[in-house]
Amino acid sequence: MTEVDDKLSSARLGERIKQIRRDKALTLSELEQRCGLRASTVSKIERGAISPSYASLLRLAKGLEVEPAELIQPQVDALPKTRRSITRNGEGIGHSIGSHDYRFLCSELTNKKMCPMIATVHAKEMTEIRGTSARADGLFSHEGEETLFVVKGQVVLHTEFYSPVVLNEGDCAYIDSSMGHACLKGSEEDAVVFWVCTDLAFKPSEWNN
Repeated sequence: MTEVDDKLSSARLGERIKQIRRDKALTLSELEQRCGLRASTVSKIERGAISPSYASLLRLAKGLEVEPAELIQPQVDALPKTRRSITRNGEGIGHSIGSHDYRFLCSELTNKKMCPMIATVHAKEMTEIRGTSARADGLFSHEGEETLFVVKGQVVLHTEFYSPVVLNEGDCAYIDSSMGHACLKGSEEDAVVFWVCTDLAFKPSEWNN
């Protein structure tokens, strides 16, 4: 690689790191706290003034919560329409959380902005989910937004500022996830719901089938 190519490569890497940092709404100081590299050093890397060592690259990847390779491959996020993932019927990463069984879909994609899943709802009463909730009223709340579509059965959607509402097969709801909410089945039969959340606090890619 010539000196010109090396400088060009450093510049592209710096632009990529800067773009990821901005996408995550992180300041240089905040990234410094996350990865342990000085803000001034990160700034030089972003400007292409210096090329990071492999150890620094690993630190940056950890601080930005991405795979190291994603710092080197600008086309991954630059062309999101080229990304595709397919989960066949019955596939996905299964995990039980309280009174719900989740099957996370398209989990091999990194840096997703949405988390799609199929949920089987077992609980019929609020008392059945209170033991798994961070709130005393049995409701959950977290960052982001979510939508749910009833695939099978009937659910009762409880939300903090509204009366409970019954959703039947084919019905859909969209809510602000920061509002307390919970989903119960509306009959003896377990309900199946297609659920999409924008909060990626869950990391299904780290779980086993």
